[in-house]
Amino acid sequence: MRHIQMQGIGIREAIGLAISRHPDISRANAVIAQSNSEIAVAKAAWYPKLEYGVRPGYGATYGTGGNLAGVRGSLGVSQLVYDFGKTQSRIAAADAQLNRNRHLLTDTMETIAQNTAATFVELAASQEIVAAAQRQVDALTATRSKIGDRVRAGLSVNSDRNMADIAIQRAKSDQLRARSRFDVAASRLAELIGIKPEQVEDLTGTNGDINQLGDEMGTVEQTPAVLAAGAAVEAAQAHVSQAQAEQYPSVSVGVSRTVSTGPSSAYDDTWVGVSISGDFSLGRLNQHRIAAAQAERRAALDALDNQRLIARTALRASSTEAAGAIARKDSYEQMITLLRASRDLYWQEYILNKRTLTDVLNPEREIFIAEQEWVSAMADATVARVRAHVAVGRFVDLLREQELGVDTAPETRARAKP
Repeated sequence: MRHIQMQGIGIREAIGLAISRHPDISRANAVIAQSNSEIAVAKAAWYPKLEYGVRPGYGATYGTGGNLAGVRGSLGVSQLVYDFGKTQSRIAAADAQLNRNRHLLTDTMETIAQNTAATFVELAASQEIVAAAQRQVDALTATRSKIGDRVRAGLSVNSDRNMADIAIQRAKSDQLRARSRFDVAASRLAELIGIKPEQVEDLTGTNGDINQLGDEMGTVEQTPAVLAAGAAVEAAQAHVSQAQAEQYPSVSVGVSRTVSTGPSSAYDDTWVGVSISGDFSLGRLNQHRIAAAQAERRAALDALDNQRLIARTALRASSTEAAGAIARKDSYEQMITLLRASRDLYWQEYILNKRTLTDVLNPEREIFIAEQEWVSAMADATVARVRAHVAVGRFVDLLREQELGVDTAPETRARAKP
């Protein structure tokens, strides 16, 4: 069993844990097992069938002169020979349903992986904001200390020190808000993976893990939801064929033996021959079955087109969002650099009495706000890349492929397989 690090847990470990314990995965596997059994049920029609019956009772029998108690029993074997495609259509429908459920399992895994990744990124982003808030408090505390020295030296007034105290309290409020956001995100992740980490991999590392998956490869036609909708179309077509075949009889061969107790045993017989069975409804039952099956097929085709539209829209929107988020991130990086340079310059001008203390304190908060926006842009870019991989149904497979490549080196940190 692989060891999973609780401190600094990465996005791949989190996704692996979520998939391994999510109840929806167990449900999907149970549905697949049910579909396998339904295929076996449909195929069983081609095997010989043993028929038996026992009828104990009391009644009159011709020639006996009265009512007598007795038992009548029958035993026979029949073999289906031909049914105009009814059984084959049932097998085809069950097989298509099995394929659909397998694709739905894959789609469930993709959905769980996407939700876990989004929650993990939110937690990593919250962790970065907590660190940014702490840097703001530390910077303002250092500034307040220097202002205190200037007040004691008579170079600054007491009101400046009070202004610095107010700025520190505001920064501490930002810190508390960031910590609360982190705790909420950690609780959400704990519901998915079963543990509440105190620390996770940093946002830059998480973004690097997702970028290592490469560009979005594949087409929306291979998305599990689209494949499942395609399998539903195949099942609907099989139901049409089955409904059309239901209007024809079934042909089978068999042998049976009937025995009775008492005088009625004179009617015991053995039968060997061909059996033709079917039914005809005066309520146009077969026509209604065919119409219903054809409507099911039309609905399945429309559902397939809808899933294609959803996948294409998600892929294009995710790619656009990722590009926009990266551009925002780069812009805020430049802004942070300029703000830090301005902060240092304003302090120099403040001690020369060319700037007010407000000009010195404001850049610290502006830096914190810019860092928040940088973190938000980085998180948006990461989640958008995840959604793009999910749109083509490749996210979990890519994680598995990357896992195999990562774990070939013995010194590599152990990770949980999704």
